[in-house]
Amino acid sequence: MGLPPNAVQHFAKQHVEAVEKHLISVEENLLKDANEDRRAFEKFYYNLALFSGGTIALSITYLGYLKTLGKTLSHQRLLMAGWSALFVCLLFSLTYVLVTLYYGHHFREREWAEAKKRKLEVEAQDIPKMGVVNLRTPQEVADFQAPRMEQAKKLAEIAAKHEKLEKRYFKLWQWSGRIAQLSFATGIG
Repeated sequence: MGLPPNAVQHFAKQHVEAVEKHLISVEENLLKDANEDRRAFEKFYYNLALFSGGTIALSITYLGYLKTLGKTLSHQRLLMAGWSALFVCLLFSLTYVLVTLYYGHHFREREWAEAKKRKLEVEAQDIPKMGVVNLRTPQEVADFQAPRMEQAKKLAEIAAKHEKLEKRYFKLWQWSGRIAQLSFATGIG
């Protein structure tokens, strides 16, 4: 015993509308994140230039001060090791920021591909149940479903590619943050 035809049409329509609403939400988030990423890249390169210039100026000032003392440094290797650790911190801190942007990009692209795939699958399954006039015969239904299922298959491949990259950048993100923190503590200590 199944549902009456009107109920089947109603629930199919609700299902299609819910998936469409979800896709719109994902696309809006994708656009918002893309704008934020653009601003973050601008800020990243601005800060990179500012930080690099400040580091160079500070190093020159400090070396000038050391030269005026007239003494040789007793722990020159320790000083060089500290500077090296701080330089590693600088590199991995900047890598952390950059990798975060790549991770976010691939996360949103995967999410979009999965949502679009789901929308196409739901359309292929539920729209024929809605009593659409031009989808009466099995051939018409098959002609309607085939391109949507083919596109859904392509989107699944795109989502898998972005998921692989997302996982890679997530690991890089984690490790660059850990290395930056550790090297900062080493350089200061």
